Amino acid sequence: MLSRPDLPRRVVVTGFGCVTPIGIGRDAFWRGLETGTSGTSSIESFDTSTHQVKISAEIKNFDVEAEIGAKDRKHVPRTVPLLLAATREALIDAGIDHESLSLDERRRVGVEIGTGGGGLAFAEKHYEYWFLGPRTHASVYIIPASTHGGLSSEISMRFGLRGLSHVVSTGCTSSTDAIFYAAEHISRGRQDVMITGGVDAPIAPGILAGFDLMTVLTRAWNDEPQRASRPFSKDRSGIVVGEG
Repeated sequence: MLSRPDLPRRVVVTGFGCVTPIGIGRDAFWRGLETGTSGTSSIESFDTSTHQVKISAEIKNFDVEAEIGAKDRKHVPRTVPLLLAATREALIDAGIDHESLSLDERRRVGVEIGTGGGGLAFAEKHYEYWFLGPRTHASVYIIPASTHGGLSSEISMRFGLRGLSHVVSTGCTSSTDAIFYAAEHISRGRQDVMITGGVDAPIAPGILAGFDLMTVLTRAWNDEPQRASRPFSKDRSGIVVGEG
């Protein structure tokens, strides 16, 4: 039996932020859930005329410029501004003013992020630049920006945090695993605060084609995309790729 000093600390959620296909921000997301809003729609980010699957759960009307300046936009995958926007909202919701934290307090705030695909769509675009051109559009940061590990660092750097900074990539359970590890860091006293959750933005021609080759995507709802995601229906025919 554990003695009192060795008991795990209680872990609570104090702030929440999100950028999703059914709503940007906590309130919009919650309204989307309450009203049964569908996040699936026809793909707008690239031409799908040669694809069997023409739908996904894209985030519409997201203001990338609010998080990433024009100078840096070409150097980061879409996952980065999505992640920064959600983190900013979560910090505000939790009442944490990151700019007023002391150095010691910054060292007690860690980051644990889950991602399945990370910057794969970014890497795919750069393969296109390399083989089809123009190569001048390619970023000098293609290698670090395409790997998963930099995502948590983007949060740490943007908000001046000095605690641990980790990325978990375990496929579809990445975000769940990240939240578990974040809670454990707090309960064991390794960190006082953890920013945790997940991000993915895998909507790209090659990634879509790859999932389709696995025969896991639905092809049945291209004309009615809002009805495509139906995991509990008898007539379900596959999943829908989404971002957020």
